Amino acid sequence: MATEIGKERLDVDQKVVALFAFGIVCALLLILIVNISINTSSGIRAYVGGEGMWTKAQKESVIHLTNYILTENEEEFEHFKSALRVNLGDRIGREELLKDDYDYQTVFDGFLEGKIHPDDIPHQINLFRRFQWLPQVKKAIEVWTEGDEKIAKLIHFGDSVRVQMQASDISLEQKTEWVTQLEELDQELTELEVRFSSEMGNLARLVNSVLRWSVIFLGLLLIGIGIWLVYRFLNSTKIWMETLKESEERFKQVLSNSKDVLYKMNLDDREYKYVSPAITSMLGYTPDEFLNGGISFIFSKMHPKDRERLQQIVEKYDDIEDNEFLPFVEFRLKDSTGDWKWVSNVRTLVRNAEGKPEAIIGSVRDISTQKKQDKQLKESLKDKEILLQEIHHRVKNNLAIISSLLELQKDNVSHEVEDMLSSSQARIKSIAKVHEKLYESSTLSNIPLDSYIRELSEEIKNAYTSEKKEIEIQTDVVPFEIDLDDAIPIGLILNELINNAFKHAFKERNEGIIKISLKQSGSGMELMVANNGDSISEDFDPEQSESLGMTLIQVLIKRVNGALTIESGEWTRFIIQFELNE
Repeated sequence: MATEIGKERLDVDQKVVALFAFGIVCALLLILIVNISINTSSGIRAYVGGEGMWTKAQKESVIHLTNYILTENEEEFEHFKSALRVNLGDRIGREELLKDDYDYQTVFDGFLEGKIHPDDIPHQINLFRRFQWLPQVKKAIEVWTEGDEKIAKLIHFGDSVRVQMQASDISLEQKTEWVTQLEELDQELTELEVRFSSEMGNLARLVNSVLRWSVIFLGLLLIGIGIWLVYRFLNSTKIWMETLKESEERFKQVLSNSKDVLYKMNLDDREYKYVSPAITSMLGYTPDEFLNGGISFIFSKMHPKDRERLQQIVEKYDDIEDNEFLPFVEFRLKDSTGDWKWVSNVRTLVRNAEGKPEAIIGSVRDISTQKKQDKQLKESLKDKEILLQEIHHRVKNNLAIISSLLELQKDNVSHEVEDMLSSSQARIKSIAKVHEKLYESSTLSNIPLDSYIRELSEEIKNAYTSEKKEIEIQTDVVPFEIDLDDAIPIGLILNELINNAFKHAFKERNEGIIKISLKQSGSGMELMVANNGDSISEDFDPEQSESLGMTLIQVLIKRVNGALTIESGEWTRFIIQFELNE
């Protein structure tokens, strides 16, 4: 008996699945038919609309040609030709669609010239290709073809009239005869337009009839299947209710065992409607204490430094907007033993059917351990920042010591060696200035390039300034920050260019100006060092120079993905375009 019942149940289940699958197939067919119906209707509408534009263009062309015959105004003939572009565009589309391997873009451009809306053209193409075997469509295409032939005849007639009118004076009787012929041709075109509209109307009625009965048939099938499935559903309601009850029990177990406190608070009375039991393990209070005490109980246990901030948040509940609602709040609560605990409150604003806020639901988590770790990390980071500042400070001091050693080595050496040692000192000082700016910076990673340029140029100027020589340095630099890897090569390049200006451009001069500018250029920066001293040779090639300074500049420019441009004249300009590391 049990075996027979099992077989019967299996058989019924298989029937349900088969019927359900059949219903899905019917639904898909219904969707397909409705989609075809919409696309076909859109295509028919496009053809009807296109026929209207075709007729309008044809009528306008006849009017303009008539005006041309009567007035001999060339603008009227140009308007005649221009109006027929609509008809010629439609003809291109039709002729291309009749090909087996038609070009879609050619058809699209033709119909677009015919002033068909771009969204309707795909439906128009699909209708032509899918249903050209239907008698109504065949007749419509034949009428369309005949209409295009008439348009060709109209164009030929217009061109012939124009040739004769340009060749000699035309009598009024001849013009009247031409106008009569034009009216006859216009009448023939009008009859074709009526026939085309009639055939498209027949097609629309046929399509609507077929699709209507198809939809009715499939709809009745789906209704029958739906009734039977509802009957099966009602018989299974008891099982579903039992399953739902079991699911609710499991959900309650999850809420009861969750370490996060889940809650719901109504905004009307500011009372908690639910608080999960996890509140006891987190803070030592019972859910009833929160349910009965409400917000007042929460504030009584809140840290004084957090209470005023949270009270301002609660005061906005009466008329709260989404952009004012804070989805995440952190504060401190005193537990039942008197210890303070940091908690995070992740909240969601619930609205009623009218869109008005009615409740807040959320979860509260103990983040005391996380806060303690954050504090330790901040203290550790502060120690490391101090250490890094000390490192940059010591690097700067060590570079100063190296510069002092080089200064001592200048004694009893040749003038050439002394110049080399002085150049090395200047380069070391430019690097030391980078580290000085770093330990003065709050970020310890970037330095302000604008202030670095001003201070470095001022130090170099002081080294060359005397009672006899006074060279002015003008700076025009935008505020800009740069990291260590880019600051050192930029500083060395700047050092070489400024020193070279003092040494060579103003070697025989006591007065002059050195201009330094820094500005943004495209996605990179532009650094320029210019002077009005002795002009550099026009055939100067930095790549062929044997100077250590120019060689160093070439190498450093590549480090910053840059390019050097030299301009000579009244002002000698060294312009460097460079890209910085991301």
